[in-house]
Amino acid sequence: MKTLTAIFFLCAISIAILYSQETKKEEKKEISLSKDLMPIINKRCIKCHQPDSDGDNGYMMDTYENIVKGGKYKKAVVVGKSEESYLITKLLPNPPKGKQMPLFSKKKLTEDEVNLFKQWINEGAKDN
Repeated sequence: MKTLTAIFFLCAISIAILYSQETKKEEKKEISLSKDLMPIINKRCIKCHQPDSDGDNGYMMDTYENIVKGGKYKKAVVVGKSEESYLITKLLPNPPKGKQMPLFSKKKLTEDEVNLFKQWINEGAKDN
């Protein structure tokens, strides 16, 4: 009887460990503006979206405040709602107004890169 109890106990522990590992895999890592998004912004966006640029819409991406605020046309980020955020609209193909960003690059953001921006916005667009 002790052997059966020990086997049952070991099986229960093994199942709990496996379940714990699977749950951790499913959890999404929180997106960091500074670690995940700023490298993309600095590489692909900042050339046209900084205070010294020639951009005519006034949208600056040099600080958290400017990224969230947007330019003179629309608010760029609707916190918690990527589907309503103009930033996402402009990163996707065929936006309703103007052209897809980055404007002066043949290479657009990848789907994974756009999804990072979406996830960041949906997570609350934190200054992290």
